[in-house]
Amino acid sequence: MQYNLEGISFDEVVNNKGISYTAFRSRLQPAYSKVWWDIFKGYFFLLLISAIFIYLDNRYHSAKWILILPFAILIGYITAFIALFIHEAGHFNIHPSKKINDTLATLFLCLPFGLSMKSYRKIHWQHHLYLGTPQDTEVSYFNALTKLFILETLTGIHLIRTISKKEKSEVLTKDQVRQSRIMLFGGLLFHSIILILLIYTNNWAYAITWVLGFGVFFPFFATIRQLLEHRDELAHHASNFRAQPHGKVTRLFVHTLLSSSFGAAGFTRHLIHHWDPQISYTRLGEIEEFLLNCERVAPVILSSKTTYLKTVKKLLAAP
Repeated sequence: MQYNLEGISFDEVVNNKGISYTAFRSRLQPAYSKVWWDIFKGYFFLLLISAIFIYLDNRYHSAKWILILPFAILIGYITAFIALFIHEAGHFNIHPSKKINDTLATLFLCLPFGLSMKSYRKIHWQHHLYLGTPQDTEVSYFNALTKLFILETLTGIHLIRTISKKEKSEVLTKDQVRQSRIMLFGGLLFHSIILILLIYTNNWAYAITWVLGFGVFFPFFATIRQLLEHRDELAHHASNFRAQPHGKVTRLFVHTLLSSSFGAAGFTRHLIHHWDPQISYTRLGEIEEFLLNCERVAPVILSSKTTYLKTVKKLLAAP
């Protein structure tokens, strides 16, 4: 059975020292330096992986065909890590000024993914409002984790299907739709420049790797991660959750070095985020510790905690 904290008010949650969560959360300001350190690490490893591939390709010409697939997977994984900080910016947690927050997010986070910050924020807030219902706007978890679905995510079928659906655009204003199109064009231009430079410098093998990383493996990791966060392990694979409620399911994942990269920016503690979405991920560890000392919610925290691998196994075995 899965649990969630939604519906429990902050005032109801009091720890064993008599401190209410309402009082506790008032001290929790974002650690902006940590946010930017984590973003820097993402770009550092992306550049490092790129440099290693180009070096190996130029040093060992015959190795390029062996290098493309594993490096494309690494690029997809790292870019999925970076993309998760768009979520943090969506909650105004990368800079104390909202205007600067969105400017920085647009330049350093949204552009490579062709996303408009304001449009993303609107769509994402619908996810918070309508989690588990047909009105949700982030719906990877509507899909059962089957071998066929995994194949569809790796071949671009799921991505094309997602882009072609109109649910997200219907919640946006005309101006937000226009901004989304501008940023999509900007993202395409960004990647076109990179690919032109790679091909011009005779690094065409890495150009292929870059396309596979961003175009195939990044969507794969992003899709699977969201499915693992919200998919009910008891949901039948044939259920149509665009027509019937799925129900609210949100998990906590054991926070290890690997899981904290797959579920970066606090996504390992997604259950807590959905309960209190405005708190920065940099403080979610403190919140989890606080909640474990609260009789009202400690059982929920303990029962909800799992690992990504265990969740994969359960969802693959679902009816």
